[in-house]
Amino acid sequence: MQQVLTSIISNTEIMPGMYLMWIEAPDIAATAQPGQFITVRCEDFILRRPFSIHQVSPSPLLTADSYQLPAISEGEIAILFKVVGKGTLWLSQRQTGDKIDVLGPLGKGFSIPSVTARQSKSLLLVAGGIGIAPLIFLAQKASSQHSVTLIHGASTARELYPLSLLPLTLNPSPSEGEGKGGSEKQSNLSPSPKGVQFVPVTEDGSRGKKGMATDLLPDFLDWADQIYACGPVNMYNTMAKVSLRAERSNLKCQISLEVRMGCGVGACYGCTINTKKGLKQVCHDGPVFELDHIIWEELRI
Repeated sequence: MQQVLTSIISNTEIMPGMYLMWIEAPDIAATAQPGQFITVRCEDFILRRPFSIHQVSPSPLLTADSYQLPAISEGEIAILFKVVGKGTLWLSQRQTGDKIDVLGPLGKGFSIPSVTARQSKSLLLVAGGIGIAPLIFLAQKASSQHSVTLIHGASTARELYPLSLLPLTLNPSPSEGEGKGGSEKQSNLSPSPKGVQFVPVTEDGSRGKKGMATDLLPDFLDWADQIYACGPVNMYNTMAKVSLRAERSNLKCQISLEVRMGCGVGACYGCTINTKKGLKQVCHDGPVFELDHIIWEELRI
C-alpha cells in the first residue's frame, strides 16, 4: 500500500457522465491485482473516495481516435468513474498535469484459477453498468491464458463500454458461439480484441439483446468454469436466487461488492457486513467475496 501525490495523464469522458482517468503511479501499478481499489482525496472532503483499479499499464490497448487518448506508458493505472456527487464531480474536472492524492492498492481482489487447473479454462465476466470498472483489469490479466467472455449490461447503447478500449491479449478470440452452442447464442456476440469476447445487453434493445445482463446467464452456465461479477445489489440477488441454480455444484461466482466506506483500510469498521463466515469488512476482507457467502437479506448499502 502506497500513498502518493501523483500526476494525471489524461481524463476523458468516454460514456455519458463516465470518465476514464489515467494517472502516474508506478508503485501501485507494480503490485495491483484485479478487483483491488484505490482511494482518492477529492478536494477538501474528509472521506476519501474509493475507485476500482480499471487497468494497469503496460496495457496493449486499441486507442480510438475519437477519444484522443495519449499513449500509455509503463507504471500508470486507470480508474473508471461515474459522476454521482460533489467528490466525483470535482474529480471529473481535473486536467492533465493536475496532482491528486492516491492511496493503494487496497483490499482483496479476484482469484484467477491456474491455467493448469482442470475445468478452469473458460471465465465468464458479468458487468452491470459502472460495474464494468474492475472487470476490464480482470479481462486484461486473465485473457492471455483463459477464454474470457464479458457480458456488459446497460440502459442504452450509449452507456456500453467502448469496444475499441478493451484490452488486447496474446490469444485469439474464440469464434462466435464456440463452446456455447446454437446460432441464437452466436447472434448475441460481437467480435472484439484478442482474448475477450464482448456481449452487449441493453434494457432498451438499442444494442445486443434486449434485457438485463442476468438474462443471458443461462446461455453460458454450461460453458463457464468460473464466474465473476460486478454490479448493483439487485443484480447479485437475481444471480443468487435464480440464475446460478445450475446442475454443476462446483460452479463458483466471485463478486465485487460496493458499499459505503469510511477509512478504506479496515480501521473504522464502517463497511462491515454479515456473511456465512462471520462479520467481514468490505474494504479489508473484500471487496471481492464469493456470491454464496453473502447473507443478502441482512446487507445494507
